[in-house]
Amino acid sequence: MQRRLLVLPLIATAGLTASALAAPPAGVVHGGPPAIVTMGPPASVRMGPPTTVTMGPPAAVSNHIPPGQALGRPANLPPGTDPGIADAANLLGNLNAAHASPNAMAHASPNSMVGAIATYKQATITADAAVTKCTGLVNQDQTAANTAQTNLTTAESNLTTLQNSGTATTQQLAGAQAAVDSAKAALNTADAQLAADQASLASAQAAIVSAQNTLALQANKPVTPTVIAKLNAILGI
Repeated sequence: MQRRLLVLPLIATAGLTASALAAPPAGVVHGGPPAIVTMGPPASVRMGPPTTVTMGPPAAVSNHIPPGQALGRPANLPPGTDPGIADAANLLGNLNAAHASPNAMAHASPNSMVGAIATYKQATITADAAVTKCTGLVNQDQTAANTAQTNLTTAESNLTTLQNSGTATTQQLAGAQAAVDSAKAALNTADAQLAADQASLASAQAAIVSAQNTLALQANKPVTPTVIAKLNAILGI
């Protein structure tokens, strides 16, 4: 499960110090770049987008915009804020508490939003590890079951050949039957292991869904797959 989100950056401001406003060092000429530096791109570089690129979103995109939803930058967005970041923050709602520090997560009350997110994170990490492990086991089990089925088919074919030969001894027939019985037992064992590991995989997958559903009870925004993907990216899981 690949899951990456756009992280809300913290925009820091710093004042100019007196030294930053001081005059430049001797030898530095005011009034722009050195004479050998030409302004603008080289003459061979064509300005503007390629002729094949149309401006604005495709016509089909606007068909899926909800009625009343304006295009472009929101009017109330603070200057200097990336609209995509603002959209992500609005989408997450109180799940933006996921930006809390690891120390805050570790000491948060389970009843707080930060604590709920910390619980979700740990449950998801544990369940993801179980899913990865069980997926590997199921793949191994399937290979073993396929091999056991092939062995059984071969053993049954050998037994049929001996039975139809008319010359097989009782000892040969008994040996062939024993091979069939052994192959059947091996296949039953492989099938049982496959079923057990499939059940464990389903349980691990259900644990991920359960963690999401539990978190949704405390979220003030719909917990959609998109929200989960953004949240997991913030949490690094």
